[in-house]
Amino acid sequence: MKKNWAIRKDAEAVSPVIATILMVAITVVLAAVLYVMVLGFGTTTNNTPAATYQKDTISNGKLISIVSITNKEVPWDDVSIQVTNSTGTAVYEPVKLGLDATPGATQTPTGAGSMTVKPVCVVTDLAGNGVVSGGDTISLTVAGGLSGSYTVNFLYEPTGERIGTPVTWT
Repeated sequence: MKKNWAIRKDAEAVSPVIATILMVAITVVLAAVLYVMVLGFGTTTNNTPAATYQKDTISNGKLISIVSITNKEVPWDDVSIQVTNSTGTAVYEPVKLGLDATPGATQTPTGAGSMTVKPVCVVTDLAGNGVVSGGDTISLTVAGGLSGSYTVNFLYEPTGERIGTPVTWT
């Protein structure tokens, strides 16, 4: 069998300067890719915390106790309380400033929304540190008591997602 390829004597290779520039460029690109992979560049840092709740019946309403909250410290400023029933929705926004004075500090945030009769919402910060933590409570009351089905969502404002599962009762 005869070989069909021939060696060309006039072919030129890439110049040493161009070869060096290409090697440096490839090295820089690979280093950048490795940097992004190692440091997790592009991942979100505003992870929504997880929480568990307990609900109890109180005079004229319901008491929701935060059993635990995980992932990070969440100031009350970053939480909205969304209450929904068959007549509409009310959203309450506690302010950390009113909850970081003394242990057991309470605040009655005002609610905005389409709900016909808005429950009175009272937030109690057990530690008085302005941060959502286990033992903090939220009471929802209406003169004459809450009737019908209600759903309460705690929303983490930086991400717009729910903190834990909704609290419901009928």
